[in-house]
Amino acid sequence: MTVVTPRVARSRKAVRALLTAATWLVLAAAALGAVHGAPGLLDAVFRLAEDVPARWEELTATDPVP
Repeated sequence: MTVVTPRVARSRKAVRALLTAATWLVLAAAALGAVHGAPGLLDAVFRLAEDVPARWEELTATDPVP
């Protein structure tokens, strides 16, 4: 059986606290980035959706054979 000294227990708690804080910081940054980038992403998707019919016509147009 391994004996955990109080010093080791404190070190483990400190490392766990740092990892927890880092995890929450990364998740918060990801959420903020998603909220900040959503309007531009939606705008790009809508612009692409508006171009779909014209692009489809270009792709499916048949040229007369010479």
